[in-house]
Amino acid sequence: MKYRDRIIDYFDNIQEGTIVSANEMYGNGFEKMSQEAFFRAVERLSDEGMIVRVGKGLYIRKEDKDKNRAEILLNYFFGEDNSRGMFTGLHLYNKYSLTSVKSDSVELYSDVCRGNVCHIGNITARRPGVELNFENTRVIEALEILQNYSEIPELDKTKFARYAKQFARGYNDEAAVTVIHSMKYKKRTIAFMKKILDTYKVTNTLSQFLSNASHYKIPTFFKLAR
Repeated sequence: MKYRDRIIDYFDNIQEGTIVSANEMYGNGFEKMSQEAFFRAVERLSDEGMIVRVGKGLYIRKEDKDKNRAEILLNYFFGEDNSRGMFTGLHLYNKYSLTSVKSDSVELYSDVCRGNVCHIGNITARRPGVELNFENTRVIEALEILQNYSEIPELDKTKFARYAKQFARGYNDEAAVTVIHSMKYKKRTIAFMKKILDTYKVTNTLSQFLSNASHYKIPTFFKLAR
């Protein structure tokens, strides 16, 4: 079978709504071709309308061309069990009802993103510095919210207080240390997280990232009594 036909056959046998990364596809049975010849063949099939390009190096079947591409892309970035991605920005704040302001733009972390940043349409995906398991994701969400606290539009401070208490109750110090070591967050953000944990008397080791000689400007928030 000619390589062109093999590529077409590959797309004919994937599930509906699947996004194919050309880089991953090349390593899945096409290594006997030179990379240059392979990518040229894929681009030619896209130009002919046999497959559809949805982003740099990302393609779908021609039968899926009229489907909601944003939905297909989000499914790709989040993975089958939603373990490979997480929202940031307004979609994250909406998740915890911190604001009612909506946005068509979508920001997220995804370990599917091969480069540091992937821009496709209204979606911006960034590669995280750590594995997005449950505990790490929970810490990253908190750090994203705390770092951008002052920029959250129409912030509901009561909902934030409820979120802060919920986070403190389920805090995992090992995950927090791993995330902070691996990803860049401001000292005042870490100090803000420590303030919340200390307020709810949750043991933590975040002082290792802070200086006793420094005064960090931390937003005020109120503690929920119950």
